[in-house]
Amino acid sequence: MRQANVIKGDIIFQWKYGFYFLYVLVILIYMIIFSFFEGNIRNIIVSCCVYSDPAAMGMFFMGALILLEKSQHITSSIVISPVTPTEYIFGKVISFAIISLVVGLVLILFGSTYNLFLCMAGILAGSILFSLCGVIVGTKVSNLNQYILGTVPFEVIGFAPVIVYRAGIMWDNPLMLIHPGCAAMRLIEGNTDMLPFSLISLAAWIGVLYLIAQRCVIRMYKNVGE
Repeated sequence: MRQANVIKGDIIFQWKYGFYFLYVLVILIYMIIFSFFEGNIRNIIVSCCVYSDPAAMGMFFMGALILLEKSQHITSSIVISPVTPTEYIFGKVISFAIISLVVGLVLILFGSTYNLFLCMAGILAGSILFSLCGVIVGTKVSNLNQYILGTVPFEVIGFAPVIVYRAGIMWDNPLMLIHPGCAAMRLIEGNTDMLPFSLISLAAWIGVLYLIAQRCVIRMYKNVGE
């Protein structure tokens, strides 16, 4: 019940500060962009956007959310509450995963996927990965400029190889699935080839990032409590 309340609180906070309105605006912009393309080129662009934009927006908004909480001393209230670091992380990640899934499913309507269930799994995996990255950076910084600079490496590493991969370069090379973004992209495409490798890669990376995020949140709890 407490975890559900944490998730609900994060969703309300996101709604209050217009995060959802920005998501709607992004969807409308991409609808216009997609209308200029057709065929396989359009499918590639849509797939890349389904992977990158809900995830990228989620990572950016994650930082904004954490920094807003810090500036309004909400973090201090959370620290002295019964909310654990795990519940704090889950609240943030799940609340952003929900809206990312909705946005991703709307965008994929303009492209194609061979398996809607796998597509949903890929969207959620991408959202979770980048949300955890956002938590890691957000708990370590004190202003938006620091956050933007801190997320640049995650964005470059997370997006550039995946876009190249989706363009067809080394698409059939299983070693590329070591990169979690490439694994998520295959799921978004609904591609069942090398599915076990994709799932193992995503599970491993999510687990590693979660452990790092947990340590960062625990450290933030201690710093706020001092």
